[in-house]
Amino acid sequence: MFSHALSLSAAVPSGVLDMTADFVPLFVGMVVVLGLGVLSLAFSIGAHDTRKAQQRIKQGTDVLTPLPKAA
Repeated sequence: MFSHALSLSAAVPSGVLDMTADFVPLFVGMVVVLGLGVLSLAFSIGAHDTRKAQQRIKQGTDVLTPLPKAA
């Protein structure tokens, strides 16, 4: 009933819509690349933190602390 009033083509000339359609693959590519970048950053931070935690655990078990002698 009111679908023509809600469509973008009613307010924007068809030449402009054709120009914006050219940018859709670029925009999708940019979103995909940025998403993969964020995922790789999160993975590298997680791997770094895991490696640091494992090194701390190894260092903690190797060092023996002397116990105080009973009186």
